[in-house]
Amino acid sequence: MFEYPWGTSEDDLTRSFFGLMKYLPTNCLLIPFLSLIQSLCPDRNITPQNTEEAEIKLWPVYEIPTEWREQFNLPNIPVERRRSKYYIVPDVVIRFDDYTFIVEAEKSHSVEPEQLFQQYVMGRRSFITKGERNHKVFNLLLNTEQMRPYSCHISTTDKQTGISISPSDSISQYIWKRAKMLGEDISIQEIGYSYLWISWHHIGKLAEEVLGICGGKQDEFSQTISRFLSGFKAMMDREGFYPVRIFRPDDTNEVSVKDPTCIPELRILSKWQDFLPSINPEFIPFPVLWGSSLGCDLTDFEEKIDSSSIPVFRLLPDLSNWSIKYHIQPESIRVINKGGN
Repeated sequence: MFEYPWGTSEDDLTRSFFGLMKYLPTNCLLIPFLSLIQSLCPDRNITPQNTEEAEIKLWPVYEIPTEWREQFNLPNIPVERRRSKYYIVPDVVIRFDDYTFIVEAEKSHSVEPEQLFQQYVMGRRSFITKGERNHKVFNLLLNTEQMRPYSCHISTTDKQTGISISPSDSISQYIWKRAKMLGEDISIQEIGYSYLWISWHHIGKLAEEVLGICGGKQDEFSQTISRFLSGFKAMMDREGFYPVRIFRPDDTNEVSVKDPTCIPELRILSKWQDFLPSINPEFIPFPVLWGSSLGCDLTDFEEKIDSSSIPVFRLLPDLSNWSIKYHIQPESIRVINKGGN
């Protein structure tokens, strides 16, 4: 079921994970998935009250309002060349009574801010009614990054409104400015609160943890679920989707250093005499690295570097004046003859 000899696409990943989530009991994948998001975004308070009534849709189709159709293009496309866009199709929509997650799944490091913008404003239009202001819409970006993407990397100016987007603008700022181009009055705080991110590497770790729980039970139902999850876990392993190990202060296996000044600094000595005063430095064949506070102080460093001050790696010392102080005894040099001993 989960073997894809032609390669695993983002649609394969989406179908496999959220398809299982749709049909398995909520305590198998949905609730652990929500707990994972909550652990990554503790300030969001993501605790839907009734998970049993959750509605999970894969690639649902939503009709774009008539007044937005020409504006649902990349903002750097001139108005006269814009084409009407009639529908948007998010990868996944998970809807509860009080929350809606609109998921954009990518099997890459890329981020498409325009897609996130379109899905967000459509989500507000579709799922938040005038009498339902407490309902929250979350944009959830799922890709292969190991860190939360920040910049939109887009530079453009809308000629009609004069609003400019900079490559350094965050994803939230991009959505906010694009909403202003549509005439939508949405606060940047609301948009920032709604923007969530998770990695497929997190999903791989989640699959391992859930499989460990189900695999430890001997009843037939748990064993059946384990067979499904084993296929998905194999897919995650094949793709290498497992998070890198990061430092955690609460990990008993980590060494916590309270005084950072006790950590030796790796610096290059600026003067050999500071370290080896009794040895002629011209006979030291390589630069010495020493873990101490001696050496180069770069406090007032300027942009120009004197090439003569850069240490050079040599297998042998400088032999230019060596024969003046020493001579070589020929009889001490062993020679291998071609024809004999």
